[in-house]
Amino acid sequence: MDLINSAFSFATNSRSRFPLWLIPPLLLVEAVFCAIIILKVPCKADPSSRSASSLPHTDMPPADTEIDWKAYMEQVAQYQAGERDYALIKGGTGPLVYPAGHVYIYSFLYDFTNQGKDILKGQWIFMALYLATLAVVLLCYREARAPPYILPLLVLSKRLHSIYVLRLFNDPFSIFFLFVAVYCWQKKQWTLGSAVYSLSVGVKMNTLLVLPAVAVTYLQALGRDKALRQALIMAQIQFLIGTPFLSEAPRSYITKAFELTRQFFFEWTVNWRFVGEEVFLSKKFSLGLLALHGTLLFVFAVTRWKKPSQRSLSSFLTLLITPAVGLEDLQISARVTPRYILTSVLAANAIGMLCARSLHYQFYSWLAWGTPYVLWRSGFGPVWIGGLWAAQEWAWNIFPSTSGSSGTVVASLAVAVVGAWWGSGKEAERELALEEDGDSDSDDEKRK
Repeated sequence: MDLINSAFSFATNSRSRFPLWLIPPLLLVEAVFCAIIILKVPCKADPSSRSASSLPHTDMPPADTEIDWKAYMEQVAQYQAGERDYALIKGGTGPLVYPAGHVYIYSFLYDFTNQGKDILKGQWIFMALYLATLAVVLLCYREARAPPYILPLLVLSKRLHSIYVLRLFNDPFSIFFLFVAVYCWQKKQWTLGSAVYSLSVGVKMNTLLVLPAVAVTYLQALGRDKALRQALIMAQIQFLIGTPFLSEAPRSYITKAFELTRQFFFEWTVNWRFVGEEVFLSKKFSLGLLALHGTLLFVFAVTRWKKPSQRSLSSFLTLLITPAVGLEDLQISARVTPRYILTSVLAANAIGMLCARSLHYQFYSWLAWGTPYVLWRSGFGPVWIGGLWAAQEWAWNIFPSTSGSSGTVVASLAVAVVGAWWGSGKEAERELALEEDGDSDSDDEKRK
C-alpha cells in the first residue's frame, strides 16, 4: 500500500518539476515506434491525393500517403531556378502561400532527398523533428510543473504520428520553433525566445495566434520599452528572412506569405461541417467567428493574462504610457512564472483554433502537444482528462469529417478554452509561491 501511495503521489505531483530521467525513456520508445512506422507503412505519391491533382489545399486521403510533399518540391524547384516572385511560384496545390522560412527548409529537404524523390530520407528528418519537439514540449511541461501522469498522452496520438512521419507537412517545423520559444521565455531568455518565435512565424503564420498572449506577457515581464525592443527584433528577423523576395516583389510576398483573406472549402473542413455549407460560406459566419475571437482574447487579457500586474484594467493600460519602476516592476516580472507563460500561450492558441474559419487535419499538430496540459490545468481529474483527450483524438482521425466528428472537434476546443480560463483563475501570488516552493525542493534534492 505504501508503494502504491508513493507511486500515486509521484505521478500526481505538481508542486515540483518532474525528474529529467523520465524524458529519455519516452524518447526511446517513440524513436522505436516512429522507426517502425517509417519502415512498415508506405509513404509514396498517390495519384488520387490532392497534391497529385490540382485540388485546393490540403487534407488527408484514406491511405497513408504523402500529400503536400510533391507540391512543396515543385515550388522549391522554381525557387532554386531563380524565381523570387511569390505570385509566380506554384505547385500542384496552387501558389506558394507560406513565408520564406518554409522555402528555405524545404529547399534543404529538396537537396537532401534528391529533389524530393527519396521520400524515405525526408521521413527520417521528420522523425528527428518529432523527437526534438517531444523533448522540448516535455521540458516546457517540466518548467510548468505538470504532473507526470499526463505525459503518456503526448505519445499516444495516431494522427500526430501520421502528420510527422507520413505526411511531411510544414506545420511541425513552425510548432517546434514555437515550443523552443516558450521554453526560452520560461527560462527568462527573452531575446532568444523572440528570435525563435519569429522563425516560427517565418515558417507558417499560424503561430501568430499566440501573439496576443505573448504581447501581454512581454509587457509585464519586461516593461514597455524592453517589450518594444523585442517586437523590433521579431520584425527585423521577418524582414531578413523575406529579403530575397521583398527585394524582388514585396507586394507579392506579403500578400501571399501572410494571406489573411484566403478562401476555404467546405469539402475539407474538420471543424465546422455540422453547421452546413451555406452557413460555413456565409460572410456573417466569418464575421461572427472574428468577433468571438476578439471577445475571448479581451476576456482572457482582462481577467487572466494581466494578473501578474495585480492592477485594474485602467491601471494596467497605463503601463503602456507610464511603465512600472523599482520594486513594483520587479514584483510584476517575478509573477510571470513558467506556468503562467505556458498556460497563456496554449490558451491563446486554443482560442484561435476554436474561432478558426476552417481547420485541416495537419493543424492537429498545433493542438495535440498542448492538450494534456490544458486539460490538466482545467482542473479535471485523470479519468476526465483521458476521456476528453480520447474524444478529441477520435474526432481528428475521422476522414472525411462528419457532423459528429466536427462537432466533437469544436466541443473539445471549447472545453479547452473554458478550462484554460477556469484553471488559470488562481491568484498570481499562489502561482509565485508554488514557483518558490518548487525551487526550494529542487535545491534540497541537489544538496541530498
